[in-house]
Amino acid sequence: MADTTTLYEEDIIESDVVPSIAARAAGGTSFSWSAAIAGVFAAIAVSLLVVALGSGIGLSFASPYTGPSATTLTVAAAVWLVMAQAMGFATGGYVAARLRNPAFDGIAGDSSFRDAAEGLVVWALGVVILAAVTTWLAALAAGAGTHAMTAATSAALAPSAASSATQAAAAPLDYFVDALFRPAPGAAPAQDQQPQAPATVGTAAIAAQPLNPESRAEVTRILAHGMSEGKLGDNDRAYLAQLVSMRSGLPQDEASQRVTMVENDAREAIKSAADKAATAGAFFSFWTFMALLFGGAAATLAGILGGQIRDEEIRLTEANPSLAGS
Repeated sequence: MADTTTLYEEDIIESDVVPSIAARAAGGTSFSWSAAIAGVFAAIAVSLLVVALGSGIGLSFASPYTGPSATTLTVAAAVWLVMAQAMGFATGGYVAARLRNPAFDGIAGDSSFRDAAEGLVVWALGVVILAAVTTWLAALAAGAGTHAMTAATSAALAPSAASSATQAAAAPLDYFVDALFRPAPGAAPAQDQQPQAPATVGTAAIAAQPLNPESRAEVTRILAHGMSEGKLGDNDRAYLAQLVSMRSGLPQDEASQRVTMVENDAREAIKSAADKAATAGAFFSFWTFMALLFGGAAATLAGILGGQIRDEEIRLTEANPSLAGS
């Protein structure tokens, strides 16, 4: 009985390990880079195909008047992205495992692990390529934005050459600057030229002085500095109240109240924008994690499945040599 067991173990060693060692000595390897690269291309192509289909479906439902809300469309897009990643990398892992040569695995029963590793490498390469392309596109977009901002600044420094499109581009604080210097009720509208002396004084109408570009830029800088510090300084608040009183025709105390009200509104708007940006960032990070997780799991499982089907076909071919040419 012991002799039979020894002979059986020797058969396993000779049939599974020894040929693989000889193959490795001849330069063979159980991992196939060519199969992995083919799987990466298949994964990216299928992912883009599914994303394109989802974009078309989403655009057909999107409407500013009817249809799903923006939140619903955003969640649906995130779920669709997860599905696209899973389908794409499942295809890539399956293709890579089917193309891999299992002749050099070296250990009996180790093919499943190596097929899973092949699928996982397909996922890793695909993620690196997609991240590199996304970073490159973001850098291009940032460069285009910087160029547009430089052009807008140059146009602002040369008002005669400023186009209506450039003048329409407003900074985030422009609305609050406009709110500061709205004419008081009953004040004469501001003119482009320097106003004449007011017709009457006291309760009568007061001519509102126009805000020139230099003063507007100064007020914007003061507001921006105050928002970055959390509140306006006392000197800045008093100075703005004086400007508002002079430019809008409001009494000094009402001008001070307007400055305080606009400051509070600007602070709340900036806080709300920051909260929305943080929420959007967290949402993006979570769904990116989910897409990557499902993509990696799908590539690994599809690699195992592809390897099992490949091995089954090899066994059928060995059992029926006539099937090899069919």
